[in-house]
Amino acid sequence: MTAKKKLDECAKKVKARVKVWPSARASQQVAKCRKAKGKPRKGKKGSDLKRWDKEEWKNTKTGESCGNSKKGKGYCRPTKKVSSKTPKTKSEMKPSQVKVNQKRKSQGKRAKSTKSKS
Repeated sequence: MTAKKKLDECAKKVKARVKVWPSARASQQVAKCRKAKGKPRKGKKGSDLKRWDKEEWKNTKTGESCGNSKKGKGYCRPTKKVSSKTPKTKSEMKPSQVKVNQKRKSQGKRAKSTKSKS
């Protein structure tokens, strides 16, 4: 049996006001709150979140920033390749693959993997 992690003050505050928990946007808000209080946590998760922010993820249909849409979930891809860990950008994918994944997301399903098969 695993022990549940206790949420700190910042995490509780953010969790109360966001719709999706856990999410990248929520994690950013928690990090911002902790930094303001002088208690930042630095580790692998923090560096991954910074990379995610630099990649500038956008909705492939509307061009809006991901996580900002009021209409629900859209199919999002990064606009910039920051490192080797960055997933394929929209321009690196075939248009047919983008359309298939947009349709799957609109049906409430997960998008199919875009990893190349070796």
